[in-house]
Amino acid sequence: MISLLVFGRNGQLAQALTRTAEKSGVKLRFMGAAEFNLENRLRQIPDLIAKYGNIDGVLNTAAYTNVDNAEYQDCEQAFVLNTEAPAHMASACKALNLPFLHVSTDCVFRGAGSTPYNTHDETTPVNFYGYTKLLGEQAVQAIGGRSCVFRTSWVFSPQGKNFFTVMLGLGRAGKSIKVVDDQIGSPTYADDLASALLHAAKQMIARPHEKVPPIAHICGKGAPVSRYDFARAIFAQAGIPLNIAPVSSKTFGATAQRPAYCALDTSGFEATFDYELQDWRSGLKRAITQNKDTP
Repeated sequence: MISLLVFGRNGQLAQALTRTAEKSGVKLRFMGAAEFNLENRLRQIPDLIAKYGNIDGVLNTAAYTNVDNAEYQDCEQAFVLNTEAPAHMASACKALNLPFLHVSTDCVFRGAGSTPYNTHDETTPVNFYGYTKLLGEQAVQAIGGRSCVFRTSWVFSPQGKNFFTVMLGLGRAGKSIKVVDDQIGSPTYADDLASALLHAAKQMIARPHEKVPPIAHICGKGAPVSRYDFARAIFAQAGIPLNIAPVSSKTFGATAQRPAYCALDTSGFEATFDYELQDWRSGLKRAITQNKDTP
C-alpha cells in the first residue's frame, strides 16, 4: 500500500480523501493546522517532509478559499497559503524526488469564454483569490520535479460550508433564496475528486520515469450549469419545494468578482491517467444520500 502525506485535514476534500482512501489502496497521513501552521512555518516545510517518514508522495489540499475575504481583508493570508506554501512543498518534493500533487482552481480563468477551458488556455483571474492560486501554480511549475497541478471547480460535499450544504440548509428552513444565474461552471462532488486524485497519485508513484503534464483538470462531467440551475437540481434531488429566484451577479453584489464561465475540459486528465470521471448529477445523488446519513 502506498503512503501519501496530505497537507490539509479539515477541508471537504481532505474529509473526502479519508472516505475514499481505503478502497483506493492508499494510506494517508494528514498534516493539518493543529500539527503544522503553514502561515508561520513556511521555511520548515522541507525539513518536515524530509523527516516525516516513509512516504511515497505529497498531496496539497490546504488553501485559503474565502474568495470574498481574500479580495481586501485577508490578502496576506491568501498569498501565503495559496502561493508561498505550495512553492515550498514543490521544492522539498523535488529535492526528495517525490511526486507532488497540488490542487488549484477554475478561478485562474477570466471566464469570458463559452466552451470548457483546457489546460493551455490563457489564465487571467478576475479576483485576488484566483491570482494567488495562479501564482502558486506558476511557482510549482517553475520548480519542476515530479509535480502536477490539478485544477477543479465548484467542489461540493455533505460536510462543512459549501454551496450544496448552504442551499440545503436554506431550503429545509423554508427560506426564500436568490441565486445568481449568470455564473456557469462544472460542479464536482468531493468524493469523486478525491478518488481521481488518488488514482493519479498511484500512477505517478508507480511510473516514476513517465512524464505527466504540468496541469490537468478534474471536475464533474456533464453539461456545465449555472449556480441557479445547480441549486434547482439540489432542491429537486432532495425533494425540497422550489423557492428560489434567479438574480444577476451585479445585483447579488458579492465583494469579489467571479468568472462568468469557468467550466473545465477534463479530456486531458482522462486520457493521461486512463480514468473516467463521474457526472456531477451522479455525485449530487450520492451527496444527498450521504447528507441524510450524517448525524
